[in-house]
Amino acid sequence: MKKDKRNVLILISILVVIVFTSYFIFSSGITNKLSANVLNDDLSSIANYPVINLVVNSSGEKYVNDDVTITVNASSYFNITNLEYSFDLKNWKTIYNNIGSKKINKKITFSKTMNETLYIRVINEKGYKSYAYKTFVKIDKVKPSLKIVTDNDSVVINTQDNVGLSSVQYSNDLVNWQEESIDGEKIILRKENFDYKYIRVVDIVGNISDIKEVK
Repeated sequence: MKKDKRNVLILISILVVIVFTSYFIFSSGITNKLSANVLNDDLSSIANYPVINLVVNSSGEKYVNDDVTITVNASSYFNITNLEYSFDLKNWKTIYNNIGSKKINKKITFSKTMNETLYIRVINEKGYKSYAYKTFVKIDKVKPSLKIVTDNDSVVINTQDNVGLSSVQYSNDLVNWQEESIDGEKIILRKENFDYKYIRVVDIVGNISDIKEVK
C-alpha cells in the first residue's frame, strides 16, 4: 500500500513539473520566438535568390531575318552581378558581370542565323542563381538558292531554302514582278509553264534569292 502511494506521489510530481514548465515557456514567449526564427530563416532563404521578372523577345519567338534582341528585367535583394545565357543548360556565357545593382533591365542581341532554345539566368553577389528562363531565337539571314539546268529540251529551275519558300517571282524587265505563292523547302519549275525572262524566289522570312535569267 505504501509503495502504491509513493508511486502516485511521484507521478503527480512529474505532472506538476511538466505543467509549470509548459506554462513558463508559453508565458515567456519562447515558443513564439522559436516559430519566428524558423519563419525568418525560411524567408531569408527565399530572399537570397534573384528573380527574372520579365523577358521580352523582339522576334516573338518566330523566324525573322533581322537581329533578335532579348530584354531581361530582373531583381534581387542583393546586388545582381551577372547576366548569363546558355543553349544547353550546361555551358553558360556571361554577357554582363559586376553589374552591382538590385534591379536590372539589360539587352542581349543575336545576329547570326540560328534556330536555338535559349536559357537566361542572373546571379547575385551572394552567388545565388535565378531559375533559367526559356525562350527561342530563330534567325534566318540565308537567301534561297536558285539554279537553272537544262533537262533534254526543257529548262528546269531548282529552288531550295533552309527554312521554307514563300513565293516565286517572274519579270521581263527587272522592274515589274509577278508573284506566285509556293510552299516547301525544295521546288522544281519548268520554263514551259511560264513566259518570263527573269526569275527569283522568296523565303518565308523575306530573304530573296539571286536573280536568274531564263533563256
